[in-house]
Amino acid sequence: MSERVLDWMTEAVVSVSSDTIIEDAAALMDEHGIRRLAVVDNKQLTGILSLGDVRAAKAGVAAELNQRRLTVGDLMTPDPISIPYNASLNLAAQTMLQLKVSGLPVVDEDGALCGLLSESDLFRYIVKNTD
Repeated sequence: MSERVLDWMTEAVVSVSSDTIIEDAAALMDEHGIRRLAVVDNKQLTGILSLGDVRAAKAGVAAELNQRRLTVGDLMTPDPISIPYNASLNLAAQTMLQLKVSGLPVVDEDGALCGLLSESDLFRYIVKNTD
């Protein structure tokens, strides 16, 4: 794999802020048919919220939901590992395997979020480049 992340990443990243209510974040995931949201506060990537995070919260904190509304900040993975847009797909795949994650936020040279690389993006590469 000599291709770069920027050639295969999804550029249109759906994001939320850490103060977004979980129900709203879940509805956004459903609306867009996605399994993860970038969490951006003050133009900086501050976390990742996965569909698994949302499902676990719904299953495990019903009593807490009655007392207060959970926010994305309560459930997100803070300070996520990201990958530079000019990194190789090979490095991205190795990183995802090592960390056991299904997607990585992609950042530019200033550290700003510019995309997301998911397992599906890697599968697209494989399908397009193998017979």
